[in-house]
Amino acid sequence: MVHMSHKGASQGYSRIVMESDSTEKIPQFIIFAKNALAWKADGAVVGATQPNNITVVKQILGENVPIFAPGIIAQGASPKDAIKAGADYLIVGRGILLSSEPEKSAKKIKDEVNSAIK
Repeated sequence: MVHMSHKGASQGYSRIVMESDSTEKIPQFIIFAKNALAWKADGAVVGATQPNNITVVKQILGENVPIFAPGIIAQGASPKDAIKAGADYLIVGRGILLSSEPEKSAKKIKDEVNSAIK
C-alpha cells in the first residue's frame, strides 16, 4: 500500500514526515513508494481518486513495480485519468458489479482505457 483512495487516506499517507536517513521532509507515501522499489515489490497500490499521486509514484517506480489503482468508478476516479497518470492496472470491482448493466459498464471502462492508451 503506497497511497489509498478513500476520503481519509491523506490523513496518513500524505502526512509530511522526515526520512530516517536524511533531514528531508516528504509525504509518507513517497517513502512507501521508495520502499516498494527497494524491496522489489510485486506491485504498489495507489488510489486512483488522486491521479497526481499515481504520477508521483510512477516517477519513482518507473516500469520496475506495477501500479494497481483502486477507486475507479465507485469512488469517483476516472479510468482514463488513472491510466494517463501511470496506473498499470485498474481495480474496478463495484463499478461493474453494482451496475444495472454490467456488460455495458465494462465496455465503457474498456473504451476509456483504450482512448487513454492511444
